[in-house]
Amino acid sequence: MQMFQFFICFSSLIIVETFRQTTRTSTSTVLSTISNGLLDLKRLENVRNSINQQSRIAKLNASDFIFDFISATTGISKGTGGRTVQASAFNFPGAIGNGVAMTVGYLSACGINLPHTHPRATEINFSVDGDFDVGFLQENGVGFIMNTVRRGMAAVFPQGAIHFEQNLNCVPATFVAAFNNEDPGVLTIANTFFGGLPANVVGASLGGLNITTINDIRMSVAQNPSVGIEECRKRCGLS
Repeated sequence: MQMFQFFICFSSLIIVETFRQTTRTSTSTVLSTISNGLLDLKRLENVRNSINQQSRIAKLNASDFIFDFISATTGISKGTGGRTVQASAFNFPGAIGNGVAMTVGYLSACGINLPHTHPRATEINFSVDGDFDVGFLQENGVGFIMNTVRRGMAAVFPQGAIHFEQNLNCVPATFVAAFNNEDPGVLTIANTFFGGLPANVVGASLGGLNITTINDIRMSVAQNPSVGIEECRKRCGLS
């Protein structure tokens, strides 16, 4: 009996110590990740604050001028319709001070890059493979512009215009979007309208819908990119 009690006590000590070590390791990993993130931001700010291009380049490594879209861990937006990866001044040191940024979109069958704007940049969007319905709306009083972009074609979306890209195919498709600003910004219309504005303001904008209805709508707004239009889903057997 005494031997059994000793075994239980000894085992408990081992379990407690293992838990402590695991907790310390886990906490250390989290703190290290946060610390590295802060260091990266400070480094980017240091590069941005350079007095001229010569000083800026001197602070960078050769590897800072390339960006791996395939294995990127930042600048990613994921939804049920695929993912987009953006290289900008936020995560690509080589872009800082050079006025350029880029997004690669990997859209699933019928996937759509939801209507959005880039408040600080004009975009030129190139179809790597597949066919896309694309469209934009610039401002009040200007008509909606829509086109079909096929493989090897490109479309321009003016700065600040609401625009989208819809994969028309039943297989994945890829596009590359280039911007004339290292920090183009992005505002996804539905998510920001329903999720960012006060519910009573949104309700008033929609003819007086009550707050409960607005909150219900907020819960159903898709993450970007999303599964696209019904016609495509039916044609591809996705609905």
